Amino acid sequence: MRISKEPEERKQEILETAMQLFAEKGYEKTSISDIAKKIGVAQGLCYRYFPSKDILFQTAINEYADILVNKLKLKNSVKQVSIKDMITHMEVLSENANDIYYDTFHNEKNKTFHDLLFLSVCQKLVPIVAKLIENGNATGELHVSDIESYANFCVYGQLGILADETLSSEEKNKKIKAVLFDLFNL
Repeated sequence: MRISKEPEERKQEILETAMQLFAEKGYEKTSISDIAKKIGVAQGLCYRYFPSKDILFQTAINEYADILVNKLKLKNSVKQVSIKDMITHMEVLSENANDIYYDTFHNEKNKTFHDLLFLSVCQKLVPIVAKLIENGNATGELHVSDIESYANFCVYGQLGILADETLSSEEKNKKIKAVLFDLFNL
């Protein structure tokens, strides 16, 4: 008997099943056929929602990046706190092992996935950080002439520290905050 589901529910099911299989088997060894078989649907149904495995994966990256950016809660603090307070209390790392796609992005077979996720999160953060800097300029807390360059540097400049596997989460957090305080003369 065929089980009918709402389109968004089916799309999410395909996405989550794909990410589970990518974590188990690796991206290269997982096919759309494998995903359809695991769910118990026709392969064509998967293609209706995702025309290719690459598009399916890009959708997962974007979804997970949105989740991580939202967990940082920067959007809500854009006008509410000073830059100094925001940096002091910010969580540099927002991922944890209970996140929906954590296993896929932290699987040794999928190292490239994590790098792509980093870049997607950065792309989503730059406009938020630019707005924070703009507000800091407006309040007189900051005096930044090239807001976009500073925003890009603040976000993308963290990648080297975040990718350093010799540092603990606490050490990464401390180093990034120190750099930001120095950068903004706070």
